[in-house]
Amino acid sequence: MRILLAALTLVAATISPAWAENFDDPAALIEFAYSQYTPDSMSGFDLRAHASQDLLALFEADEARTPDGEIGALEFDPMVNGQDFDLGDLAVVETERTDARALVTASFTNMGTLQELQFTLVATADGWAIDDIESVEPGFEWKLTDILGAE
Repeated sequence: MRILLAALTLVAATISPAWAENFDDPAALIEFAYSQYTPDSMSGFDLRAHASQDLLALFEADEARTPDGEIGALEFDPMVNGQDFDLGDLAVVETERTDARALVTASFTNMGTLQELQFTLVATADGWAIDDIESVEPGFEWKLTDILGAE
C-alpha cells in the first residue's frame, strides 16, 4: 500500500504543473492563490504547481535530503505564514515589474494577525511563476529560498 501511495504521489507531483492554470498577470496569480484558502478548503494553494523551475528544484532537493517519514525544512504554509489559516483583509499590490520579473506584495490577516508577504515572480513561456516568498513583517522575517536551501 505504501508503494502504491508513493507512486501515486510521484505521478501527481510530476503532472500537476501541466494542469496548472497559466497567468499573464503576476498579481492575478497571487490573488488566485489566496482565493484557494476558503473555510471549507483543507489544503489551500498548490504552490509547486505555480513555482519557477528554480524554486521547484529547491523543494525537490529538500525532499531528497529529508528522511522518510520526516517533515522537511518547511514546517508551515508560506502562503499564509502559518500552519492553519483563517484569512481576512487581503490586499494584493504589484509593486514592481519588468518583462522578466515582478514583485507583488500581499497583506492580510491570518488568525487575526497581520501578515505581509513579498512575492518575487518570474516570467516563463507559460506565464508568471512564483520564484520566492519573503515575510517582511518585523520580527517574523524569513525567505522561502533560504529555508528550502538550508541543509
